[in-house]
Amino acid sequence: RTCPPESRECRKSPASPGSPGSPGSPEPPEFPVDRVYPVSDEDRQEMALKMLAAYKACRESGTARVRRWALVRDVRAFEREIGRKLEPAELVIVFDEWYRLSQRFLDSTKSRHEYRANFLAELRKVRVPTGEGDTLAKALDNVSRLSTDELPAIPGYADAPDAWRRVAGLHRELSRLTANGMYFLSYRDAAKVHDSLHHQAAHTITFALASLGVIEIVSKGQAGVNGRKAAEFRYLLSEGDNGAQADQDPEVQI
Repeated sequence: RTCPPESRECRKSPASPGSPGSPGSPEPPEFPVDRVYPVSDEDRQEMALKMLAAYKACRESGTARVRRWALVRDVRAFEREIGRKLEPAELVIVFDEWYRLSQRFLDSTKSRHEYRANFLAELRKVRVPTGEGDTLAKALDNVSRLSTDELPAIPGYADAPDAWRRVAGLHRELSRLTANGMYFLSYRDAAKVHDSLHHQAAHTITFALASLGVIEIVSKGQAGVNGRKAAEFRYLLSEGDNGAQADQDPEVQI
């Protein structure tokens, strides 16, 4: 038996088994942010933002918090890909579309303003944008497979320790794996590149590499229990800066 799509009976009918958002169905894949760029005009930009919201809209009750947090991480990944923060008006587009598509599954005792406040507040809490954890794991694995000769040379430091060069190698890999060459990295994660390192040593080496022109610290991040955010970097050396070139640098040795 069929009924008009707008009828109350149809609206209450359960989703078909295995459809996105139906009970027991798997979570949809992460939003493919790398497939909608570059977005050069205003109309396409707005369409991309609405797609972002639609991908993480609620499809059943009781999922608002999880779906909204997933959206917030997607927004940060989106910003990373286009190389800038979204404007307030653009954030409104994202939220309004998410709220419109999610509304029938949301808590009726909470207002639109409460949901918007949570969305905006959570943007400041994101430490790992969507997809970044996988990127870090891949970069760490790639660096672990490199021989000493394949690691970056440190300008002016021909006999740089292996730990320094592997931290530099991690930055190089992260730069290769990100669309715009900028990436986030915490010092605890940087320390994973070498058995001798802890996060404080990784912090010191990172600032030393910045002083030597290996990397640029775009943002220092935030410290603290409630406000921790990984620092943002850009790798500055060319692809050819490997171990074979270390002795060719005429700069003063450290």
